[in-house]
Amino acid sequence: MTAAPAHIAPHIAPGRAPVCPLLVCRRPKEVVDFALATFDAALVRPILWHRDGRLWNAELNFPDGGTVLVGEASEGMERPGFVYLHVPDTDATFARALENGATEIMAPVSQFYGDYDGGVQDMGGNWWWIATHERDMTDDQIEAEARTAEAARKEGSQ
Repeated sequence: MTAAPAHIAPHIAPGRAPVCPLLVCRRPKEVVDFALATFDAALVRPILWHRDGRLWNAELNFPDGGTVLVGEASEGMERPGFVYLHVPDTDATFARALENGATEIMAPVSQFYGDYDGGVQDMGGNWWWIATHERDMTDDQIEAEARTAEAARKEGSQ
């Protein structure tokens, strides 16, 4: 038996981050398998199952930090999420996500805020934005680039 993960602080459950997205979705076991295979996530503890075989709760830790909780949606409770995840290689991880059953939302591109990112949707309806940081920017630079991007979008929609 493995030892329980250490506490970050006494008010945070062992193995969890202070902020944990909770993906309450359909096909949660497939979502867990997708995250394990695509992002090299690891289960914090064994998956907790309802007696009837439905997934109750899974807790995933990611290699560079962060925890995502996954649960099966009961009637009226489905709330797929949107996770922004930094990885060392966006293109490789994006390709692996597609190989593992995700569908493309947006191909990776360099963004005005300094990240190279793109998005996929998993089988539970959750969106995963996969990003690699390309360049450090000041707040003023981000603001200026945001206004340029905003003007370009406005111009393109006319």
